[in-house]
Amino acid sequence: RSNPPYFNSRNSKICQKPKKKNKFDNFDILHDLYTKKIQVFNKSTVVVDKNIERGTEHQQQRESYDSGDGKSTKKTKIVKIMCMVYTLKKNVQNVEAIRETWGPKCDGFMAASDKTVEEYNMAEVLHLGNESYKNMWQKARSMWAYAYDHHYDDYDWFHIGGDDMYIIVENLRMYLESEEIQLAENGGTYLPNGDETEQTPVYLGKRFADMGDMKKLYNTGGPGYTLNKAALKSLVNALPFCDANNITPTEDVNIANCLRKHAGVYPYDTRDEKNGQRYMHWKTETHLTYEPPGHYTGPRNGNEWYHKYNADKIIEGYDQFATHSIALHYIEPVVMRWMHALLYGYCDELVK
Repeated sequence: RSNPPYFNSRNSKICQKPKKKNKFDNFDILHDLYTKKIQVFNKSTVVVDKNIERGTEHQQQRESYDSGDGKSTKKTKIVKIMCMVYTLKKNVQNVEAIRETWGPKCDGFMAASDKTVEEYNMAEVLHLGNESYKNMWQKARSMWAYAYDHHYDDYDWFHIGGDDMYIIVENLRMYLESEEIQLAENGGTYLPNGDETEQTPVYLGKRFADMGDMKKLYNTGGPGYTLNKAALKSLVNALPFCDANNITPTEDVNIANCLRKHAGVYPYDTRDEKNGQRYMHWKTETHLTYEPPGHYTGPRNGNEWYHKYNADKIIEGYDQFATHSIALHYIEPVVMRWMHALLYGYCDELVK
């Protein structure tokens, strides 16, 4: 197992507990989360090498499994994932951190920017209106249209999010290949046998209820959300009829409204068997210190909306994180490299 390119004798202190309070606030609870609670699926066999061909380390892990009848076995379908990040040229340091950590684990990667920077896979994506956070809807529309026009036949799943998200790609891949998701893609009754000619749209992420209305569910854009090919096709076909000229930052709400109103597609419940969330909206330490209304032991922090919008039962502490969590949000570059090193065991001999 080789270390990531940023992990060497010069900066191995990234694994050590800081002497002074800095960007690693709440170091102890975060360290415990990334080393004891959240696990990378089959991480003992994962090869991490910046020179390895994307996806090949995953293919080497695949094994036959019993189909359940005691007689036949078949291969798990190896899914191909395209990861898309919306960003700006001024945030090149964020994209650099992604490319040094989780980005190369995707089968395809693109950063949609306001300027093309080839060395970081950053491509200028044209869209209606100005380039700003307040116009995220138009940028997302263009990104999804680009994915459909140029990569629909190349990948099975498409994940989109901001340049401050961190994806545990092994966990995403294993979830997408699970019988649960295979069943959902095949209409929810039978597992696919390979002869299918149609696919059910599946829309994965962290579910919120817009203004608390459970009839208006959407997947928050913070940790990103994931569409299969059928959902991508349904979305792009509907986009011309979905606020085509609207300027708004709420691309995640608009995507959900578009899928629901024009394709009958709703966010899928992605919690694990213990009700742990796979996609996390907030900064990790915010989740761990959040107190629902009526349970405050300290000052309110302005996050009361989370209780109203949450579509699922709120669990406090480490248990709210799925063991095989998929997506985390508000991760700064220095923290991204540190948590990546922890998750993949590069710090085992250094952290005291």
